[in-house]
Formats: sequence, structure tokens, C-alpha cells
Amino acid sequence: MSKKTRVSDRSIKYQMILLAGTRCMCCGKDVGKEITWHHLKPRYAGGKDSLSNASLLCANCHTHIHKYKWGDAEYIRLTRIILRNREEFTQRKDLYFSFE
Repeated sequence: MSKKTRVSDRSIKYQMILLAGTRCMCCGKDVGKEITWHHLKPRYAGGKDSLSNASLLCANCHTHIHKYKWGDAEYIRLTRIILRNREEFTQRKDLYFSFE
């Protein structure tokens, strides 16, 4: 990963933390500074480094979702949970995300 990407990743993560706090968007647990940034649509599937493609997960949920590949039924199920919680935590409906 390039230095430029890491700076972008950090910036998006902090923007999301400002919007949503440090609760995991999958299980709801507040993990403070241990929160991780997760691409809803992975880079390998064409996902972008953007706020609309960002979510915050605890280490356990992040590890769990990455047991599955983009498009798998379980990955999609977990992503839908994350999207519902992301909207609730941020109070922003304008952070549009598409499964396409």
C-alpha cells in the first residue's frame, strides 16, 4: 500500500469516526481507538477509498466478514447489517452505497 493511500485511508476513517463514533457497525460494540476501517465493497472487487464505501468495524467483525468473498450470501448479509447501523449511527441517508 502506498503512503498516499494510507493517508487517504486515515482521513476517511477519521471522517467516519467524527460522524459515527467508535461503535462497530456490525455488532454495535464501542471499541474506542481499536476501531478499524472496512471497505464495504473491497478494493479487489472495484471498491473505492471513499466515505460512501466506508464502515467501521471491531477487529472480530472485520476478521469475520473477510472469511467470505464479495458477493457471497454471508458477506452481503453482514454488509446489509453494517449499512443499517451506519445510517443509524451517522444519521446520514446521503451516504449512498450500491452492491453493484
